[in-house]
Amino acid sequence: MAKDKATLPPTGAGLMRFFDEDTRAIKVSPKGVIAIALILIAVEILLHSFGSQIFG
Repeated sequence: MAKDKATLPPTGAGLMRFFDEDTRAIKVSPKGVIAIALILIAVEILLHSFGSQIFG
């Protein structure tokens, strides 16, 4: 019989492991992202409607 080959430790199949939490990033909830998007849309609509009156 052939000798048993030495097995190598598992390497994760080439996948990188990322940290679950980054402490340097700004945290914004999904509701906050939607609120910011809606505010920007409202400002854009107001500028299209009244921008020529305000800015000449």
